[in-house]
Amino acid sequence: MLKDYWSALGPPARAGLLLGIAVIVASMMGAAVWLWRTDYQVLFADLKPQDTATMVAELDRMKVPYKIGGDGNTILVDGAVVHATRLKLMGKDLPLHGAAGFELFNNADFGMTEFAQKINYQRALQGEIARTIMSLAEVRDVRVHLALPEEGLFKRSASKAKAAITLSLKTGQFLRAEQVSGIQRLVSSAVPGIATEDVTIVDEQGVALTRVASGETGADLGSGRLDLKRETEAQLSRKATQVLERAFGPGQALASVDVTLNMDQVKVTTEDVLGSSPNPGQRTAGVMVKEREVARDAGPPLSGQADAGGRVGNTQREVEYQVGRRVEQVTSQAGAIRRLQVLAVIRQPMNEPQIEQMRLLVSAAVGAVSDRGDTVVVQSLNAFEPATQQHPAGATGASADAMPAAQSSNVAPVAVERTIVFGLAILSAVVLAAVVWLVRRRSRVRKVRTLDADQRQVVLSQMQQWLQAPAAAKAGVGHDEMNLGARL
Repeated sequence: MLKDYWSALGPPARAGLLLGIAVIVASMMGAAVWLWRTDYQVLFADLKPQDTATMVAELDRMKVPYKIGGDGNTILVDGAVVHATRLKLMGKDLPLHGAAGFELFNNADFGMTEFAQKINYQRALQGEIARTIMSLAEVRDVRVHLALPEEGLFKRSASKAKAAITLSLKTGQFLRAEQVSGIQRLVSSAVPGIATEDVTIVDEQGVALTRVASGETGADLGSGRLDLKRETEAQLSRKATQVLERAFGPGQALASVDVTLNMDQVKVTTEDVLGSSPNPGQRTAGVMVKEREVARDAGPPLSGQADAGGRVGNTQREVEYQVGRRVEQVTSQAGAIRRLQVLAVIRQPMNEPQIEQMRLLVSAAVGAVSDRGDTVVVQSLNAFEPATQQHPAGATGASADAMPAAQSSNVAPVAVERTIVFGLAILSAVVLAAVVWLVRRRSRVRKVRTLDADQRQVVLSQMQQWLQAPAAAKAGVGHDEMNLGARL
């Protein structure tokens, strides 16, 4: 049957049938390769060359297939075993980030000298601190150097222990002041003898991230004062903006604060004298601690001056008092607000009473005092002006819209695979149906148009009779021709 069917097809039909079969086979093979391919996923990314070499050597030892990314610092493995492989590697004591921890003492050599043990302990301590700092999301790489003074049995070094840390941050990331202070406290608590101020932290550009201590250069102190001014202005601006946005809606108001700080450090010493508790109306006196009375004989008695014993004399009385002393020393820290200048801009139209009310509201929010010379200005823009500000709410909405997109990206590969396979199946079915329809149409046309000699002779005689017959017989001839066509 297939042979007869193939013989009945013409060259165009045969070509179309072969093309359709080839398309179907290619589609099915592509779908099989797409479904059965190895889905490589990221095992570790953004690695150093030495860390990549360590990981690759361990994967070869574990006989796990892997691929190296195009950037050379990314390792990819099969998605089915990526999590298990990552857990196995993290469970091993691999010297990552170029620093070894306390695993140096796993295979300790009992013949090691005391000096070598001290060096290994310092290396292990530096490596453990580096790994702890690396757990921060903003940190890409870290180097820790500990300067520990040499101590002996009968001597103690006069120098203090210090630490130096170099941080490499990820692109677009930065550390807040409290995070830098936290790293300093972490190192100070982990290493004996290191004070918090003795920990120096710099970034990869060599810029110091640690707060300067008192008594340093004027340039460093000026930088610290500028940071304090900037932080104070940012905090007051946020407070004023929150109050305005609660009243008018997100993005409808903006507040700017300029702060003048009093950076003078004042020390006041008060000294008072404390006496005994006097009675009401009496003068403040001290506490009597010693009293002495001396009587002296002045010679023979004079007339009218003799005492009862017939002798004349004088008496001297000495009293010693002791008073208390109170010294009070008050030191005012630098950074007190000397003057505030606040500007609030509102996009909605407002009248004078409303502007005055909002001015009082903003003044209370930022703590403005009129006696101190603070200035608060509230300005209302015309409601018909084109909006040129970017709403903060728009950024929030954008980030909220980006979150579902980021979540859907995890399931995107599976959805794409299913869509591609389904589309290939539909395309194959459509091509097959088109080929079958084309073959059937061409075979039907070929059958109608192909007549043998006898059939052609009968059709010719019928046509001649139809042309020679009178008009009345044409209908009958047409009826016979239709019967003949039906028989053919």
